[in-house]
Amino acid sequence: MRTRINLKIKNIFRFELSLIIALLFSLLHGAGVIRGQIIDGISQLPLTQANIVIENSEIGTSSDDNGEFVLKCPKEGYYSISISFIGYKSKILYDIWVRPNAYDYQKILLYPSVILLDNIVVTESYFEKSSLNSYSVVGFKNDQIRRAPGAGGEITRILNSLPSVASVGENRQDIMVRGGGPNENGFLIDNIYIPSISHFNQPDGRSNGPVGLINTELVETMDFYSNGFSPQYGNKLSSFGDISYREGNKESIEGNIGLGLGGAGGVLEGPITKRSSFLSSFRMSYLDIISDAINAGGLPSYNDYQGKINYRPNPYSNFTILGILGSSLYERNVKDARSNGEDSYGYVKNDQSTLGLNHRFIWSKNGFSNSSVSLTDQISKNDFFNIDTDSTLNAVNDSYKTLHVRNVNQIRIRDKVNTATGFEYHNRDLSYDFTLNELYLKDNLIFTNVAAFSNISFPFKSISNISLGIRLEKSDFDEKINFSPRVNIDFDLPLQFGKIIFNGGRYFQNPPEKYIGLVEDYNLESVRAEQYSLSYEKLLNESTKLSVSIYNKKYSHAPIVLSDDSTASPAFLMDRSITFNQLQSEGNAEASGIEFLIEKKRAENFYGHVGGSLFNSMYVDYQGIERNRDSNYKYILNLVGGYRPNNKWELSLRWSLFGGKPYTEIDREKSLLFDQAIYFTEKYNEKKTPVYHNLFLRYEYRKVYKFWNVISYIELWNAYNRKNIETYIWSNSQRKLTEVTYFSFIPVGGFEIEF
Repeated sequence: MRTRINLKIKNIFRFELSLIIALLFSLLHGAGVIRGQIIDGISQLPLTQANIVIENSEIGTSSDDNGEFVLKCPKEGYYSISISFIGYKSKILYDIWVRPNAYDYQKILLYPSVILLDNIVVTESYFEKSSLNSYSVVGFKNDQIRRAPGAGGEITRILNSLPSVASVGENRQDIMVRGGGPNENGFLIDNIYIPSISHFNQPDGRSNGPVGLINTELVETMDFYSNGFSPQYGNKLSSFGDISYREGNKESIEGNIGLGLGGAGGVLEGPITKRSSFLSSFRMSYLDIISDAINAGGLPSYNDYQGKINYRPNPYSNFTILGILGSSLYERNVKDARSNGEDSYGYVKNDQSTLGLNHRFIWSKNGFSNSSVSLTDQISKNDFFNIDTDSTLNAVNDSYKTLHVRNVNQIRIRDKVNTATGFEYHNRDLSYDFTLNELYLKDNLIFTNVAAFSNISFPFKSISNISLGIRLEKSDFDEKINFSPRVNIDFDLPLQFGKIIFNGGRYFQNPPEKYIGLVEDYNLESVRAEQYSLSYEKLLNESTKLSVSIYNKKYSHAPIVLSDDSTASPAFLMDRSITFNQLQSEGNAEASGIEFLIEKKRAENFYGHVGGSLFNSMYVDYQGIERNRDSNYKYILNLVGGYRPNNKWELSLRWSLFGGKPYTEIDREKSLLFDQAIYFTEKYNEKKTPVYHNLFLRYEYRKVYKFWNVISYIELWNAYNRKNIETYIWSNSQRKLTEVTYFSFIPVGGFEIEF
């Protein structure tokens, strides 16, 4: 084991050394500029002669015939720019890091004003809502993601600082939105469907490790919808994340290398031709070296490659090719198993690859289309053995092939009235081959889901905006077509007192396909959820916004165990996968709560947000008993903030609190008697772990050199070393109850070098 770790350290050293040597031969880039393009958010056509001005200065420029601009800045540092164009809502782009040897290309969308008056520009704000999608959204930029304390550059750790999102702690990537399950959330990248954004993925959609598949160095923006979402997003019940990868540098070769929590990696980008560019990254892990500190219970490792090619033959057509490949391996030997109180040893290996093509075509100034096709291969293998007898406990060799076709057409019928129509085709080919104790299953299943959707958005008497939509879905799970109406109404209160937002909708999601292989003559159907919410939003000033929401979400037709067997698990099967052959779509659940969020963008030296929620998420089991869902923590509170006194350094923190996690108590006497964990199933999920709270601190320092820029940081995870308990398990080898804990105190250091 020590030999393997030493070899891993040597490989990381060689990787970093080779990239640093390459860096020494890099060329000097132009200093102190902001580059970008101004685009009509509805037609996607460039806006000529838009005004771009550095905030609190007289330095500015205007966009050319292609909507592009170059704004020279007096020195390196962080800048905010104001973008305006007659008849359009003005926009402030904040926190742009200007440095000599690199730049982040700014793709800026402006939307027509609701009220169009000559020579009048609507008041600027740091918060923007797309005219094409009027649903409530929380947006993140690349730099916000990179510097978020306690996130480690992971998408899901940033999301779980929001009041609507519960996490399972640092050990895994799962997020649960508004009392839902971990597999109820969908993601797109550049309009291309991604089945899973996690390494160490499980067949039912849950993650089983601390690292995500998405390299956030490539992310330009991410929009997250948890307060309902439009009908162009479907087959998920709780949320959708719409991610945009940035385009590669069109002017010259640029790159960076970095070392952070659990991994090392690099990014390389640049032009291919005058009309095309590339963006690529590679990451490798050293999680196996720090496995003890993160309480991994074994040796986890991963690597991934991601690439994007962008080709624009003319201003009206744009092709994107996206490739994402990832591999993860978790190994636990007998020694590790015994020391952690586990009763089995073995490995889990996951491979996932997605190749997608998206074409954006602009028909005219009133509309454009986004059309994509993607293929995803997922392979999951594992073998686990009894540590005493070496007999097979669990063996899996599964593969999943996904074909996804998606088309979205945005059309402006006339001023102020926008529509979105389109369709989706989803095909899953699943091959199962697994053994669990004495149960063996080998099967091949193919399922298809087809959907069409339409949405219209329009203002009403200049005081409200109404969005109405429908989604029609037909899948192999259902005999009939599922009808999903959606509505979102924004009502502006008088005297600039804010706005009231009503949102309502019906959502459907296919149950985990693996359940079908367990049920003879299956009659499982799509799970249904209806959610209604009432929200209040107010801009406290141009850089601070207050949001308060109350919601209710009801589930029906969820898969659930129907059995008179007292040992059968009464679990809600959208929360966790249970291998059982008596399943029916008769499960019901309900979640309700109230949330608040105060967001402060960095207009001064500080930024952050405070968010919290009070909620209750329950389901009814096969005996008619109401029980806690796995994510029913009851309350969540997150405080995230940062202070940047100058362009050199920044200090940020995150403090998180959530209530105890529901779990089922283990019967110690029977577990001793039968040499296995025996649960009080009649008291399922009635116990709660101790309250979780944690502090993350981050210090970041930036330095500009002649040929490169360096960003270095130090983070303290679980800064006051609280012992947070995830759950309790029974150890046959130790013949006692043992605790599974989250991360202990971890000092994390890292750096990124741009060249």
